[in-house]
Amino acid sequence: MQDNPLQEGIWRVDRQHSEIGFAVKSMWGLQTVRGVFGAYDGSLTVGAGRAEGELRIDAASVDTGHKRRDRHLRSSDFFDVERHPRIVFTARTITARNGGLRGTGQLAIGSSRVRLEVPVNVERTAGGALCLEAETTVSRKAAGVDWNMLGVIRGDAVVNARITLERGGVT
Repeated sequence: MQDNPLQEGIWRVDRQHSEIGFAVKSMWGLQTVRGVFGAYDGSLTVGAGRAEGELRIDAASVDTGHKRRDRHLRSSDFFDVERHPRIVFTARTITARNGGLRGTGQLAIGSSRVRLEVPVNVERTAGGALCLEAETTVSRKAAGVDWNMLGVIRGDAVVNARITLERGGVT
């Protein structure tokens, strides 16, 4: 991994300084619904010439600021949190790119699996933490969350994350 901004070791998500969100057009594309997930954890392992990681999200922690909509998102029409409590992104390869990274992996939502390539910007804080920022578009249909009564929801979801990683050990 030439020009990789990551140092070897195990890095863990600092939830107090991180945020995972999404945006989806609704109301026939006239309104954008934004939401966040409040509960998640994850880690990144960087070793000699390789890096891989996993981000685990509690699907029931979805929050759009509208309780009725959030209940619907937790239902079997969308995330089906009773049968599939976790959304998981597994980064199988992480490579350097233009001063940042590109994570390639799999997003698991329920029984659906979506291959993603995610560009990631990286900054190091004065305290040594890593701040990762990423945004990608996910096909709602491919992810199995394509309920759309009367065409109320338009298009795919834009997923964004600002994740702070703290050193958590050495490989």
